[in-house]
Amino acid sequence: MISNYTGLDVYKKTISYCVKDASGQVHREGQIGAMRRDLDSWRMTSPHPWRVAMEATIFSGWIYDHPLAPAEQVKMAYLLMLRAIHAPL
Repeated sequence: MISNYTGLDVYKKTISYCVKDASGQVHREGQIGAMRRDLDSWRMTSPHPWRVAMEATIFSGWIYDHPLAPAEQVKMAYLLMLRAIHAPL
C-alpha cells in the first residue's frame, strides 16, 4: 500500500522535493543537490513506501533512469500535457 507521494522539481544544480500522504498533508519538503550521490542519500531517508512524480525537463531524464528503490513507481509528465488534461471545459 502506498502511503507517501513525492514530487520532484528538477533543476540543473538542485532538486526541490515535497512529500505528501494520501490526504494531501505535507510531511517533508526541501532541496538537495542534483547529483546522484545527493539523490541516493536523500532517498534512503525518505518515508516508505512511496511513489515519485516529476515534470519532464532537460534535467530530469537521468533521475528517471536512476534506480530510485525503494520507490514503487516513478512517473514523469510533460507540463503542457498536464495543462491540457486539467484545463476547464
